[in-house]
Amino acid sequence: MSGTQAQTVFAATPAANLTVVADLQDTDTVVIQRGGNLLQAPQGVAFGAYLPLGGGSIAGAVSWSGTPTEPAHLTPKAYVDQQVASTMQSNSQSAALAVAAKVDAQNAALASANSATTAINAQKDNAGGVAALSASNNLMLNSKEVMGVDANGNLIIVLPIPTSDPGVKGACYWNGGILTLSSVS
Repeated sequence: MSGTQAQTVFAATPAANLTVVADLQDTDTVVIQRGGNLLQAPQGVAFGAYLPLGGGSIAGAVSWSGTPTEPAHLTPKAYVDQQVASTMQSNSQSAALAVAAKVDAQNAALASANSATTAINAQKDNAGGVAALSASNNLMLNSKEVMGVDANGNLIIVLPIPTSDPGVKGACYWNGGILTLSSVS
């Protein structure tokens, strides 16, 4: 074997008798075991690349490729971007479904209203059907206002009265400014 290799032999001291140094300086010499070898180096060189368990700061970029499984785990930007895109797509789809549901509801309401209007219109002015009201809330028959109620609740007949006897027993007519009932039998 060419060259020389330095070996350091340490006295066997039980771990319970070792002194724990809590505040190591970068220049303090430490011995570490890596694989099957013991290495001796200044503390700043041996552990300078590690972040202390109590916290500290790191200069430069930190990379992490894992997917977080806990709330406090590191999260790569690509993971966040994917989650945001997925949420936006889901929200967009939900909004589109909501708009479609609203349009469907409006169309159903319109169809129902049209059906009701058609049914009512088919019954107007027919025997056993319905009678319409005018814009002034008077009853209409054959598209003519025939009666209503005034503000005091009095019945008002709103129709032209003949000015001569119609020849129907009990029918009203104007006889020179006097309301008269026909007595024709």
